[in-house]
Amino acid sequence: MEAVVTLRQAYLIMFEFLEREWRRLDRPEVLGALLSDLALWGDPHGQGAPMDAAVLPEWLECAQRVLRDDELGGYANADIKLSRE
Repeated sequence: MEAVVTLRQAYLIMFEFLEREWRRLDRPEVLGALLSDLALWGDPHGQGAPMDAAVLPEWLECAQRVLRDDELGGYANADIKLSRE
């Protein structure tokens, strides 16, 4: 069964994957810095926004480009079958 994910879920999936790789690779500094920028504010005033305010607009721009290109057949050779475990 293929799963549809929201942009919010995709962001969290990306973060989870990068954090796992950071641990697996013995916590490289450059990846740690990226994770720090991507981490979401936990307090109510941060409203779940990334620590680095520039990250979300850049990430959304990439997401929009991928979704647009995918609609136009730009990722036809990148079929990935996702299934829930």
